[in-house]
Amino acid sequence: MDVHEHWLGQIGADLDGELSLPEQATLAHHLAACPHCAGARASHLELRAAVARSAGQPHARTLPRTPRSPRTLVLWVVLALVGGAALGWAAAARWALPGTAADTRAAIVVP
Repeated sequence: MDVHEHWLGQIGADLDGELSLPEQATLAHHLAACPHCAGARASHLELRAAVARSAGQPHARTLPRTPRSPRTLVLWVVLALVGGAALGWAAAARWALPGTAADTRAAIVVP
């Protein structure tokens, strides 16, 4: 028995609501690491939605598949890091804690 066959059986059982919570967690962990099985699950969901639509359920939806290139992922990560750094700098400038640059603005008074 192929390893993927086992997981494909688990995917079918999950979509039917037959898996326990620990089995669902194990399946989710595997799907995060295995693109083959994750694609198979998406295909199962799309097939079920198509069958539901053909049976007269107009609100059945498919999963949107938007291909993302590695360059797009890198762009989003860089934008998130730059945005986080800018917001962190602005927050530190606005709400500086005691012992930071805000304390150096005090005048020294000598009697």
